[in-house]
This record gives sequence, C-alpha cells and structure tokens, in this order.
Amino acid sequence: MRKLTDLRDHLLNSVPELKRGPDRLLTFVEDGSIEFWRGDSLSHLYRIPVRVVVTDYRGSADDIVIPVLEWLRIREPGNDPRNSISFETEILSNDALDLSLTIQVTERVIVTDENGERSIHHVLPEPELRMDPGAAWQLLNPDGEPHE
Repeated sequence: MRKLTDLRDHLLNSVPELKRGPDRLLTFVEDGSIEFWRGDSLSHLYRIPVRVVVTDYRGSADDIVIPVLEWLRIREPGNDPRNSISFETEILSNDALDLSLTIQVTERVIVTDENGERSIHHVLPEPELRMDPGAAWQLLNPDGEPHE
C-alpha cells in the first residue's frame, strides 16, 4: 500500500512540527477491503480507509488538514469531496490537540504475467503538468526554424 507511505511522507515534509517529532504521526488502516475481478487477472483495487492520527499537536488543525487536501488533490483526484475525509479531535489544552482523520483512499494494483515472470505495479496518480506562466514561447516552423 504505497499511498499510505506516500501520504505519511507528504505530511512529514509539509508540517514542520511533525518533521521535528515524527513519532507523533501515526498512520494505519482499519477495515480495508480488496476489490478483484473474476478471470485470469490478479489485478485488484485496495479500498483503504486510512487513519492518520496526530498526537499532542501544538498548532491549528488546519496545519494538518491543508496538506492532506493538497495530497488528495493529486493522489485521489476522483474522490467525492463530500465524503472523502472524516475526523475526530480532542482538545488537550488551549494550545494542543489530538487529531484523527479518516481518509478514503483507493490504490489500483496492476498484475501482469509474461513468460512466468510476474510484475506488480501500484498506480499512483502524478500531479498534472502545469505551464510556467512566465515562460518564453517561440513558434517554430516544421523544419525547426523560428517562425517569422
């Protein structure tokens, strides 16, 4: 389940307080399921309710939620935004909280078998390529010369 590791890495790199104290970030799966199809293919889909727990966090819950939303925008672009995330929190003091997020994640696994050699590929959507608005453009003729 590469997406769980990917999400954890993203949070550790995006939230400075977690980077300094990674032991306060707990990630696990409860009640996941595997969807598969009849036939010769062993390809399947993990349906993963990822649980992310941040303990004794000194800051705003937004510091955690915003990076999760950034991650979901790239790695789960087809998720229904109305039911992708649920949460629980415990206010420990005026400046500390425990936060538990449950994030609905899917991970497609493509399994191929060629000449007895099994190949397993976990599909992780990549960020869209975005054009640099400040980039200089030049129109070229079919021969590669600048268009006049």
